Amino acid sequence: MLFSGTARDHAEGRPGVSLLEYEAYAEAVVPRLEAIVDRARGQWPDLGRMALLHRVGPVPVGESAVVVVASAPHRDAAFAAARFGIDTLKATVPIWKREHWEGGQSWGLEAQHLVDVESLDPGEWSSSTAGAGGEA
Repeated sequence: MLFSGTARDHAEGRPGVSLLEYEAYAEAVVPRLEAIVDRARGQWPDLGRMALLHRVGPVPVGESAVVVVASAPHRDAAFAAARFGIDTLKATVPIWKREHWEGGQSWGLEAQHLVDVESLDPGEWSSSTAGAGGEA
């Protein structure tokens, strides 16, 4: 399963978004991405390969900002693991987004509190669904 989150040309109250720009706390990103994959492997033991990639720097509208790939012998596990991957990445990995739009620019709409992967309740994730959705 491949999920690709693309930069959109709009956000709530911000028409005409022309560019997204991402910054990351590099020293914390890789260990947190590895923790997400480890957690996914514990939840879906037959999970094959899994990759989580997030761009930093400028991302033009229409291009991918984040990609999550998960493989498994059965699609339900691959879909669930990929959904878990993107939702958990957004909740746990220190990457910040600046939007540029017709009226100005800003670092996102509101602050987001990051949590540790280990603090997530495994009961939130099942083999067929995974938590609340997120956008790039």
